[in-house]
Amino acid sequence: MKFQANIVLFGLTAIFILFVQGENNNGIPPLWLKAWSSPPVEYRPLQMVHGADIRNKATYYKDNCGLGGVVCNVPFGESYLKSEEEWKVFVDGVKAMRNSGLRVWIYDEDGYPSLGAGGRVLEADPSLEALEMVYDSQGSNPFLVRRCYEFTHACNNFYVARRYPNPLNPKATQKFIQLTHQSYHDHLGLDLFGEVEAFFTDEPSMMAVNLGELREDVRKNVKVTNPLDPDKKNLPMVSWAEGLPEKYKAKYGKELMPSIASLFSGNDETDKVTRQNFWSLLAELDLKYYYCTIRDWTKLFREKNGGKGPVSSGHGLREEDPANHVALDGNKLLVTSGFDIPGLDQLSSDPTIWGGNSWMAVFFPNSSAVLNSQRRVMCEMSDFDQTLNGKGPSSLENMEAATAWQMAFGVTDFNLYYTITYGNQYPKRQETAYREYCNFVGRANSILKEATPVRNVLLYYPIYDLQREYIPTAEKMSVRTQSELTKTLELSFRDLGANLLKTQIQFVLVDYLFLEDAVVSDHGTIQIGRNEFSSIVFPKGIVITPSMSHLLDQAKTKGVKIIFGEDFTVTPSPDQLSSLLGSVNKISPANSSIAFGKFLRDGNQIFMLANTGKDEYKGALHVEIGKRYVVLDPQTGAVSDLQSFVGNKIDIQLAPLQTKVVVVL
Repeated sequence: MKFQANIVLFGLTAIFILFVQGENNNGIPPLWLKAWSSPPVEYRPLQMVHGADIRNKATYYKDNCGLGGVVCNVPFGESYLKSEEEWKVFVDGVKAMRNSGLRVWIYDEDGYPSLGAGGRVLEADPSLEALEMVYDSQGSNPFLVRRCYEFTHACNNFYVARRYPNPLNPKATQKFIQLTHQSYHDHLGLDLFGEVEAFFTDEPSMMAVNLGELREDVRKNVKVTNPLDPDKKNLPMVSWAEGLPEKYKAKYGKELMPSIASLFSGNDETDKVTRQNFWSLLAELDLKYYYCTIRDWTKLFREKNGGKGPVSSGHGLREEDPANHVALDGNKLLVTSGFDIPGLDQLSSDPTIWGGNSWMAVFFPNSSAVLNSQRRVMCEMSDFDQTLNGKGPSSLENMEAATAWQMAFGVTDFNLYYTITYGNQYPKRQETAYREYCNFVGRANSILKEATPVRNVLLYYPIYDLQREYIPTAEKMSVRTQSELTKTLELSFRDLGANLLKTQIQFVLVDYLFLEDAVVSDHGTIQIGRNEFSSIVFPKGIVITPSMSHLLDQAKTKGVKIIFGEDFTVTPSPDQLSSLLGSVNKISPANSSIAFGKFLRDGNQIFMLANTGKDEYKGALHVEIGKRYVVLDPQTGAVSDLQSFVGNKIDIQLAPLQTKVVVVL
């Protein structure tokens, strides 16, 4: 089903509607309209094609499917990175893509999680394997360091059960780069490697946490490279590395081992300080030794090659579960800052999920991009949840709406795990529908990718407090295994973010580290780098650090709006947050199905509205008097030129799963 733009502007004088057919007589800058009319490859999605022979697929991907390129790699399996014949097929495929003008990213692993190089890293040096410290209350030595594999994501993922290197050991990442990135460089050659756009790294983590076992029907299809030890005792664990106590002392001036029990139990302030120090250190090491090492390698190549060559991209694990962030990353916002193009994965094409936990998956990489003066944010997009659970592939309309809400919230790049065609089994998913989806993404990106998200609200990410509270357990890790305070923190954080978005107030996540470097301006904003924010919202249950207290005292004096979760019995509703924070350009009535994004490009305001629900929306967009409003429908390509002389509201209708982009001229 396709939707036609249906926006009616009511004023006291005149109503003028013009549908544009080719000529730019609607005021949109010519370059924007040209890209909208025929989106070039830089605005289109890429297809994930693991090890496929793509030498003769360029025309198919580009013309039949509407794609902008591929994320590719040498084939997975026993000969991964070893077969010169497979390397030749891969190189010829990259040449074919580039000769046809298609973009190329490289996927850096045999499956996932990244860092193992298909097992080659540990084949080269078994001492590089991930480590864990466990607590065994019945052992003669209750604190034991051992290899980290059983009970973790390394053996409980959908691809392969395989031992994992240690991202807290710099030698592991260096060996990984030598085996993967450098090998791709050597086989492609200087010029062709310089045309690769990015490396994609997939779900690295510090590993030492039990995330639960796969369903039995799924597990039987997972390859087992390294058999599990049936006699290994399931114990509470934390990530570890050689030399960690020395690094702890160098950073904090204290010995770690006399306080090691605090990592596993204890509710005194000294216990919480030890835990926060420990996980903060691990986050810094993970950022430095894994993320920054890869990013710096690509940067060095580009510097030597006239600026040409790949950047670093990818995503971590469980972005939408803050209680897991401590064990997996130490600090999700911090490690995400190590990407040139931070990213997420979205395994569901149910467009309604953003109002629950899924908004977090977008806003961690999105916030990292904003705070580090970046624009691009990548999503690994699929309908994996739907197909895994027997619901069949998602419809075109669901694919579009599930993508649109992310674009409204700032995502720019989509790397697709969607299956292009199912033949006669599912006629709704064929090349024609796929091309329409890629056209949709391309049109929306032609307006938004060069635009800057407009956000003046900070939402505090309580990782400092989650680090203080985190207690490892042998059982599957979830917020339910943690303290009541952790449950309060996660629930308050989740609901505040969702309610802000439901009232069309976008925000940037910020933690205690970013606030330590922030300053308060004389005109009443919190400045972080080149960004300024007029409000900050804190979830319930946080500890205000001394540096934060000083900043907030200054901010309050200068007129910054500060909202604490403790000021409310329950999480403030969307209406309460709207009243407290205000919003100049928004829709009314607010609707929990409408994802609303505000952008600025070349002095022009842009609004994106995506109806992710099953019901039609009728309301009004609040606008400035005397401006010109052009409405674009990325699903059909239609452009409506509306001109308002009087009045500050546009009556707006959005059919179910419909998206519209409004440009203010």
